[in-house]
Order: sequence, then structure tokens, then C-alpha cells
Amino acid sequence: MFEYSHRNAESLFDFVRLFDYVEDLVFLMGVQGDQVIYEYINQAAKNMTALSDWVIGKTVSQVVRAKAEAAALNGQYLNVAIMKKSIHFTHTINNGTELYTGDTTLYPLLDSNGECRFILGIVRDVTEKHLLEQKLLETEELFRIITENTMDVIRIIDPNGMIQYSSPSSEVIAGYNADFYKGKHFSEVIHKDDRERAKEQFQLLIAEKRSAVVEIRHIHKNGYSIWKEVVATPILENDQVKSVVTSSRDITERIEYKEKLSKMAFYDYLSGLPNRRLIDDRLEMAIHLAERTGKKVGLLFLDGRDFKTINDQFGHEMGDEVIKAAARILEKCVRKVDTVGRLGGDEYVVVLPDISQDEDIFAVASRISEALDEPVTVKNTVLNFMLDIGIAIYPTHANQKKTLVNCADHALYQAKKHRDAVFKVFDPEIS
Repeated sequence: MFEYSHRNAESLFDFVRLFDYVEDLVFLMGVQGDQVIYEYINQAAKNMTALSDWVIGKTVSQVVRAKAEAAALNGQYLNVAIMKKSIHFTHTINNGTELYTGDTTLYPLLDSNGECRFILGIVRDVTEKHLLEQKLLETEELFRIITENTMDVIRIIDPNGMIQYSSPSSEVIAGYNADFYKGKHFSEVIHKDDRERAKEQFQLLIAEKRSAVVEIRHIHKNGYSIWKEVVATPILENDQVKSVVTSSRDITERIEYKEKLSKMAFYDYLSGLPNRRLIDDRLEMAIHLAERTGKKVGLLFLDGRDFKTINDQFGHEMGDEVIKAAARILEKCVRKVDTVGRLGGDEYVVVLPDISQDEDIFAVASRISEALDEPVTVKNTVLNFMLDIGIAIYPTHANQKKTLVNCADHALYQAKKHRDAVFKVFDPEIS
């Protein structure tokens, strides 16, 4: 609030003329009854509003063309004169061709008797700032709409890894509401086996200031894990990471499908046993291990007896059930380190690694024979299902994988010719 006397009113006009050199818009308004008149406008006001000295001595209603705008502005000035207090407001300035946003403060100038005869108006052009604020509000509203309606989980994480915001979809995906995550370190809700990898990726993102995509398991409120694909993007300010925005989606079905496809590539679809491809890898690994340790590898080829009779008598569906039942019996007869596989039809393979003596291999073959000597009950039907067994041993019979396979196949051929034997061991002298 400014105060002056009647005698120095002229000096007041000399003082306000100093505002010709400032960038803000300056208006000196005189109060005359219920009207205010223009006493002075600075050069910045002339430039922005397209006004000139012709307005001096004119009322607001004479200068401002829009009646509603003129009445509102005149009312603001009179309110200051009556209340004798400064006010602050933002309004639109129209110079006839462009619109500006003015941040305005009106100051009452009191004379020595305490009467308000003049009002000083200072207007700062905040058009650019206002536009930025509007865009920010629009962006924030758009962000709110997106985060509240997308099924992806949006999070804002500070550079220390603390969650500042989590979208409402958090509850749909993981059972916890959005407020549960606020203030927690992002690693707290990640599966323990994935935490260190996630922390390393986060630190790398902060250091390199580059986006990253990771697949991690998230802990659901009910205790089980959900696979998520997380896209993390750093938000920079002055070339420093201010925060990290993550968008994650549930990819559990995708991971399970991928695992299913992977299993299909290495496992038999009917029995669930390793297929020819995986058997080949396991046999090769067993031979490499034996080369280093000096131990042996047992390779058993097994083939069903009269399996065609079961299919013909009971149908292929029953035959499939017998294949699966035999697979389970074989798995029970071997160690965890051993591999039971299916080549197709009623043909099976057993790989026995890390064997110390031949008798250990023969013991497994005997267990299999004894287990299948008992009738098998499948779908309430009692069936007799036997397997002929041929055995080859590394390095006794061969020191190469292909040759060892041929030896086991030859031994199986001999077993099928002499069905009185429990199993046949490869003998090069027997054709």
C-alpha cells in the first residue's frame, strides 16, 4: 500500500513514469465515484494491449469494448478503493488480435487523509506459463484416465527404488490396492528369486539413463506368483534421473505357453517322458561324465510284447492308457539321476549314468521285469503287459554314443528272440 499527500500528487506521476522501463504492464487508475479512469499506462502495456495515450482520461467502460469484461474489471478496481486492500487475480487480455493471460495485482494508493484516489495495477504476462500449466493439467488428466482404466500396472518409482504411485489396476492384477505399494521399495513385492536381478537392472537403468524391459515374478496377495513383463523408462531432469515410470502386464499365460512349447520339443506328448531328442542329450552327457570319472553308463532298450493285441482287443484309447501306465512303472524302478524316455509306440529307453559296476545295471533291469510281471489294471481292466529288455554298457561294449545305441538295439533284438530270459546283454558273438 502506498501513501502520498495532495501536495506531492505530481511526484506520484513522475514516479510511475519510471515503469516505462519495466517489462510488466503498469496502469495508474484514478477513482472518480463509481468509475475508474486511466491516468497512465507504461510502454509495455501499450505494446501488448494495442492501447495508446488516447485512453488517458477515459473510463474503463469507454476503453474495454466487451461490456461484461469492462464491468468486471471496473468492479475489481472499485473493490480495492473501497476495501483499501490489494487484490490479486488472473484474467485474459484481448488486444483485438491475440489473447494473453495476465497475472494482475491491484494496489490502493492512499492520500494523507486515508482516501484511495488512485490504484496502481501491475500485470505480468504469464501466457506461456499458463499454457504450460494447462498442458500439464491436461497431461495429468490424461495420465489419470489412462492409469485408472488400463489393465497394465503403472508405477512411478524414485531413484532410490521407492514406489511413489501405483495405478488402481494393481488390485485387479495382484490383489493389493494401490495404496499398499506407496512408500515400499519395488523389490519387496518381487519374488525372492528375481529380486537381485531386478535391483541390478534398476541400478543399470539409473546409471545408463536408458529404458529397460525385464520379465520378473510378482507376488500376489494370495501367495502365488504372477509373471510380469515390466517396461521401465527413466524421467530425466537436468540430465539426471528424477523418477522411473514402469508399465507392467501379466504375462503368466504367455510364459506357461512358452514352457509348454519348450516341453513339447523335448517331451513325449502322451507319456510325458523325455523324447528321442532329450534322450540323445542325456545319453551324451552321461558318456561325457563317465569319461571324466571312469565310471560306466547303462543303456536299456525296451519293447512291449504283444502290444498290438491290446490295441486290437480293447481299442487305441486303452492302448494309450497302457503306454502311460508302463511309463509310471518304469519311473518308479530307477533313480532320480536316471532318464526314462519313450521312442514311440511301446518302445522305451532307460539311461543309467554314473554306474560303478555292471551288476547295478542288471539290478535295474530285474526290478523293471519284476514290476511288469504283475498284471496292470487300466480303467478297471486287468492286463498283462511285458517288456523285452536289451542292455549295452559304456565303455564295455562301445565308447561312442552311436555305437552304444546300435549295441543296445542288437541286445533288444536278441531279447525278443529268447523270451525266456529276463533281459539280454549285448554279445558281439551272437547275431
